[in-house]
Amino acid sequence: MGAALAAGGFLARQPLYSAGVLAALPVSLGLYLWLLRSVRGAEGLTPGEAQRVFMRRALIRMGLFWAVLLVSAAGGPAFLLGVLSGLLLQMLSYLVEAFFLAWRKS
Repeated sequence: MGAALAAGGFLARQPLYSAGVLAALPVSLGLYLWLLRSVRGAEGLTPGEAQRVFMRRALIRMGLFWAVLLVSAAGGPAFLLGVLSGLLLQMLSYLVEAFFLAWRKS
C-alpha cells in the first residue's frame, strides 16, 4: 500500500509527498513490529501486566509518531502529508487485521 501511495505521488508530480511516504514506512513498520512483540511476549504475564506493557508501548509509539511528524514539518507541507500518510497506513493495516480477527471469532 505504501508503494502504491508513493507511486501515486510521483504520478501526480508530488515527489515530496512520495518521499514523505517512503521515509515514514520504515518507522511505521518498526514501531508496529515492536508493539506486536509486546503482544506475543505477553504469555505468562497476568492480564493486568500484559495490558500495562501494551499500553506503555502504545503511548511511547504515539509519542514517537508525533515527534516524527514534528520533525517532518521542516520538509514542507507535501512532505508532512506524505509522512502522515505513511504513518496512517500502519494504523489502517492494524485496523484491517483487527477486523479480520473479530470476523474469525464471530
